[in-house]
Amino acid sequence: MEPIAFPDDPLSGLAETTTFGARLALVHAELRRRCPGVARMAVALHDRATGLLKTFAASPAGESPLRNYEVSIVEAASLRAAAVARRPRVVHDLEIFAAGTREHSRRILGHGFASSYTLPVFEGGELIAFVFCNSLHKGYFRNGVLAEVDVFAHLAAQLVIADRATLRTLNAALRTMVGMVHVRDPETGNHLERMARYARLIARELVSRGKCGFDDEQIEQLFNFSPLHDIGKLGIPDSILLKPGKLGADERTVMDTHPLVGRRMIDALVENFGFQQIPYVASLKALVEYHHEKLDGNGYPHGLKGDEIPLEARIVAVSDVFDALTTSRPYKGSWPNQHALAMLQLLAIDQLDSDCVTVLLDCPEEVAAIQQRFADAA
Repeated sequence: MEPIAFPDDPLSGLAETTTFGARLALVHAELRRRCPGVARMAVALHDRATGLLKTFAASPAGESPLRNYEVSIVEAASLRAAAVARRPRVVHDLEIFAAGTREHSRRILGHGFASSYTLPVFEGGELIAFVFCNSLHKGYFRNGVLAEVDVFAHLAAQLVIADRATLRTLNAALRTMVGMVHVRDPETGNHLERMARYARLIARELVSRGKCGFDDEQIEQLFNFSPLHDIGKLGIPDSILLKPGKLGADERTVMDTHPLVGRRMIDALVENFGFQQIPYVASLKALVEYHHEKLDGNGYPHGLKGDEIPLEARIVAVSDVFDALTTSRPYKGSWPNQHALAMLQLLAIDQLDSDCVTVLLDCPEEVAAIQQRFADAA
């Protein structure tokens, strides 16, 4: 026997992969080596502001029955009970949900899954996610299997918490800068909350309609990053940023530099804080730098045309313009949704992405719900 051995370390890649989905796949692969009957592992995030559970990552990624899906936790009584109890939930026979009307239950059963394990994930007393494990066999999560699954589910939970902590650090730094912008140039209170949710709505619908290939993790990062689009205004002098009247030609030239200023700020922050490994940071850079580009090439700062403009930036542009039109400002009243949407249709001829505009036209109830939930204080 050799006195020293160097065995394989199947989980070493956790420190090297960038996306959460890739890390979850590594955990799932090792769990399946020990418990082959665990056919699926997934994570759904909890949005405390809305009470929605949102699909985030799954393994195997291409075979998940639940993608681009969200449901209110109020409508998922069994999950809510697990969260209240702060304990895992084991369902030995998923057929008990066969008579229900919930879409998520129908999809899980339709995929052939017969039993499940679910772990609620908490951070600082707040419910932030659920980790799911599914098997094609009834009664699979018992005894030794249950003990193994519980350990790996808690490992996945710690990955969720770590992922959120890294993203929160980046967001905290950037949102502090955004807050400084809005101290100087106040926007209505919930503008950023609304436009972030419009962006998520648009992205989810584009995926459903086959217009883009974003996965759930990309959509979540778009939601997190979209409120940061105007961070570059921090570098614009007050004499220009706060000018009540029309900007002169030279002043407009300076104002139009704010996307590039924002991009440089993010580049510096990513470099200085070592955030290079944050997944989809390229999306953050793109939506900051390109959200004022127009499809006809008459936007700024680069004069990009059509599909040269990253989709993230096109989504943010539509979300931002729509909320600006439908919100009261000191210099203007709010437009009714139908008038704002009519204007967006005109702008979609040569400036805004028509697919993004069509989503808002087709989803009046979802738009109204966002406006009601995140209305500005009277």
